[in-house]
Amino acid sequence: MPAESLDIMSDHYHEVRIHIDREAYEAPNPTTGEALYSLADIGQHKELFREVEGDHEDMPIPRDGTQIHLKDDEHFYSQKVITIYVNGTQELWPRRKISYDQVVKLAFPHGPFGGDIRYSVSWTKPDGQENSLRPGHSVAVVEGMIFDVRNTDKS
Repeated sequence: MPAESLDIMSDHYHEVRIHIDREAYEAPNPTTGEALYSLADIGQHKELFREVEGDHEDMPIPRDGTQIHLKDDEHFYSQKVITIYVNGTQELWPRRKISYDQVVKLAFPHGPFGGDIRYSVSWTKPDGQENSLRPGHSVAVVEGMIFDVRNTDKS
């Protein structure tokens, strides 16, 4: 391959050092989500997250061919996906907490939302704890947790 071609390729592709679950890896940049899962041997019941700074949620990495641009010494971690039940439907949830809005969207992905539409959200943990979830709040999820979401139009 001519030297000019190598120079062009090096502008678009190089290896960077990243950390997945506190282990250092050399990864091509850019890469794909699928390649990152494979690089660190992340099992099917786990999801990979990119750590972000500040008061923002860490970003989930899709397990597919989506292109991902890496930064040197960037950190990722994997987390077990938790099985929850929303209105009787099994859902796989990859985060430690779930918010009121997230539960409502799982129960009613297409709404209705807005106006006089309100939802009541109650939850039960396998150990018998139960409570309700209010707008603006979240709850720690555990394996087998049950959510009951009902439309309660405001009168």
